[in-house]
Amino acid sequence: MARKSKKMLINMEVNRLTYAYTFLLSAAVVFILSLKSFTFNILGNSISYAIFIMPFLYFLVELIVKEIGYKPAKVAILTSTVVVYISSILIDVMFGVKFSILNYFGVTFAYFLSQFLNLSIYYYMLDNYKTPLFFVILNMIFSLLVHNMLYMLFTTGMVFTNTFWLSYMLIVVLQFMICVVLSVIINLVKQGIEID
Repeated sequence: MARKSKKMLINMEVNRLTYAYTFLLSAAVVFILSLKSFTFNILGNSISYAIFIMPFLYFLVELIVKEIGYKPAKVAILTSTVVVYISSILIDVMFGVKFSILNYFGVTFAYFLSQFLNLSIYYYMLDNYKTPLFFVILNMIFSLLVHNMLYMLFTTGMVFTNTFWLSYMLIVVLQFMICVVLSVIINLVKQGIEID
């Protein structure tokens, strides 16, 4: 009887943390979507301020996996993916931006695919290795590369221009510096217990 109540308390705590992390991830996604039109210029390229927040989304998913498990991380990603789709449509409607289904699909697909790549690779490393810092950084950068490439392909459609590749490389360098700091922090977090 005591075991059953202890397991019930642990499940209640996992559920509470899942809701909290899902809300936090969804709020961060909405914040990034609202920042995408605010840009700064570097070497003649216009780059969004949202690129500084983007690594935190992958950090949050890795934190969820490490603290409460794989299933809550999947729930958080799926919920935030729906939030990405709905929020991108609502923000564009509110500001009178032209409706483009390819743009909404691209934003949603880029987010969903890159988050699940990050989740799958990080969970595999967490389950089978001690997750060395180098591989955590590499995983986060790889996920960001996939996201940035898909996002820029769907939203701008200019793959063969010089400004596309220069912007892309600048974004990668800036996000790499943020990923290094976040990867050090995630390696300091102790792994929790995953409940099946």
